[in-house]
Amino acid sequence: MPPTSTTTKSSIAAIAAQPSHPTLNRVMETDCDVVNINEDVGVSQATTDEVQLVSAAKHDATAFGELYELHYQAVADYLHRRTGHRQVTEDLTSEVFMAALRGLVRYQQRGIPFRFWLLRIATNVANRWGKRQRRRIRGGLSITRAAEAYGTENTLHENTLNESVRFALQRLPVGQQTVIALHYFEDLSIDQIAVVLRTRPGTVKSRLHRGRESLRTLIQTLEE
Repeated sequence: MPPTSTTTKSSIAAIAAQPSHPTLNRVMETDCDVVNINEDVGVSQATTDEVQLVSAAKHDATAFGELYELHYQAVADYLHRRTGHRQVTEDLTSEVFMAALRGLVRYQQRGIPFRFWLLRIATNVANRWGKRQRRRIRGGLSITRAAEAYGTENTLHENTLNESVRFALQRLPVGQQTVIALHYFEDLSIDQIAVVLRTRPGTVKSRLHRGRESLRTLIQTLEE
């Protein structure tokens, strides 16, 4: 099962007090840019309460703690579905919120749900983790060993994701893997995924179609 939030005000303060790190700086540069796509794409809008909370969180650790509590489980669930490994999920979720906390000062309110911004950070964090795992495979791990490296927990909340499916998904090109994960794991629409990824709906549709075909082929190969 994915981890649950046990955050406290002191833990939020601890994150804020941590020194800068080159890796984290790269995360912030690529993940924390504002969403600069036209919001009029039929996606749900941020509520007034959320807008006010995000604004307060830019200078109030307690407000950021509330955002953390509100969104931690959704982010952790998404990352657990991507990785299948509890400890990896905990580490990556911490990385997401650390980047969000430090990048929040540049976040601009555009009426889009704050969760979409967090999902974009989480997606890029998961993609980098996946690339590291794929390098391990290219380095000589067997199919079985590589599948084990991705984690052995099969229960994902109320859904069960077969290990061969997870392994095949993580071998797809990043663009295809991402849209499949957001569409089927997070139940986001084409337009919502376009907002999260700062791309066009047509691009999402194309990647989703190619990803499904590639995934089907990979699963068949793994099961032979």
